[in-house]
Amino acid sequence: MSMIAVTGANGMTGSHMVHFLKKNGIPFKSVTRKEWDLTDWKSFNELDNIFGEVEVIFHFAAQLPFDVVSQTSIQTNQIFDTNVRSCMNLAQWASIRNIAIVFLSSSVVYKNPHATRIEESDSKVVNGYGGLYGYSKLLAEGIFKFWSENNLKCIILRPSSLYGYGLPSNKLIQNFLDIASSGGVIPIKGPENKVNFIHALDVSKAAWQAYINKSWGIFNISSNKTNSILEVAQIAISISKSGSISIHDSPNNKHFVRFNLNSELAKFSFEFNPTIDLERGMTLMKNKMVTF
Repeated sequence: MSMIAVTGANGMTGSHMVHFLKKNGIPFKSVTRKEWDLTDWKSFNELDNIFGEVEVIFHFAAQLPFDVVSQTSIQTNQIFDTNVRSCMNLAQWASIRNIAIVFLSSSVVYKNPHATRIEESDSKVVNGYGGLYGYSKLLAEGIFKFWSENNLKCIILRPSSLYGYGLPSNKLIQNFLDIASSGGVIPIKGPENKVNFIHALDVSKAAWQAYINKSWGIFNISSNKTNSILEVAQIAISISKSGSISIHDSPNNKHFVRFNLNSELAKFSFEFNPTIDLERGMTLMKNKMVTF
């Protein structure tokens, strides 16, 4: 089997993809910022040297709107260059070299993240819940779709709310785990609000299954259920064996469900079936593990 490349191999989802490939004995090449700073436009020869003899690139690298370490905001040009301009660079080269792309997009491309059941064809965002980051993902999708009409073999995955070991500390699940582990009090507003969480390893499996089945196209990737914010807090306390919950809710609050994606198309096209429920996934995070 030819070599596979994974961009963003040090990131949360990229590290899960790397683990999946290692576990299954699949040869791959990790591409991190050391090999390619995505803000730099590369010539075809430079990309040849970076990726070598590959047949597919799992493009999981992206710039979040904040720095994971310092928690400071990222400049607009850096978000654009990393999330959009690099995709044009990569897609043009890959179409010429006959190399497939599996691109990790996001559920924040949807205009209404609180819809009851979100389909791939639903309206997309311009300026909404995901802000510039969400729009950058939509622009990147457009680039890959353009080059798909020009010989590029491409799969675009839109996961629901991604989590796993390596999740930034300001994200809800990691934040709740940190508070519970320190014996603190988890403050909750809207305890009945629900989110469809999907573990990064399930997304990695989906990416591989989609590629092996040559399922070129766009697919939602989500878990089989939504979990309430209260459930997330309760799991954090249960597996940490410490901490408590303080609920601050108003009877006037309108409860919502977020990122409840319909992933039936992925199930039909490449037999996608998530296997990691929230308690198991949070236990992995608590133990600083990618998988058991």
